[in-house]
Amino acid sequence: MAQVIFFVAALVSLGSCQQSPVISYISKEMVVGIGDTVDLQCSVQYAEAYPIIWVKINERDPSNNLFISSGSKAIVPDQRFSIRHDEGSNTYTLQITKLQETDSGLYQCQIILGPTSKLSSNVYVHVRVPPIISDNSTRSVIASTGQNITLECYATGHPTPHISWRRENNDLLPTGGAVYRGNILSIFNVSKNDRL
Repeated sequence: MAQVIFFVAALVSLGSCQQSPVISYISKEMVVGIGDTVDLQCSVQYAEAYPIIWVKINERDPSNNLFISSGSKAIVPDQRFSIRHDEGSNTYTLQITKLQETDSGLYQCQIILGPTSKLSSNVYVHVRVPPIISDNSTRSVIASTGQNITLECYATGHPTPHISWRRENNDLLPTGGAVYRGNILSIFNVSKNDRL
């Protein structure tokens, strides 16, 4: 009878030792400003025997991904990137300081299981970029009474800017409202009252 109990106990302990590694937590998608600091967390379980790495995924050219860390060591030469490993929670925190527009993108925490096998989890970082009105926007228009004119406004930034038009004194626009939303404002049969 003692042999059977020993055999069952051995099976239970073997089963708990051979659990597959998992990523139990990854930070949620983040929107941050230029110059800010961001902490991306990745918690793993049953992964003591496997390398844990952080990678910035190049979505246009996956063969050109940026490998940032291995274990608790940053391997990228940019000192804005650092890694902390909390052994209690087995969390690997990637910290990026002085964020730049180029830091926007997909970051991936990976458990390397073998030469061609890995577990991964993703977090997207969006770096806010203030809106800038593009040079190809209309600066000024001189028109004669009765002409049709088109005013165009384009802007870049993140998140994508929404363009709206209003008159300086908040009078009604020729379109009939106090505000017009859109990149292109067309005014038909221009009159002196249409001055913005």
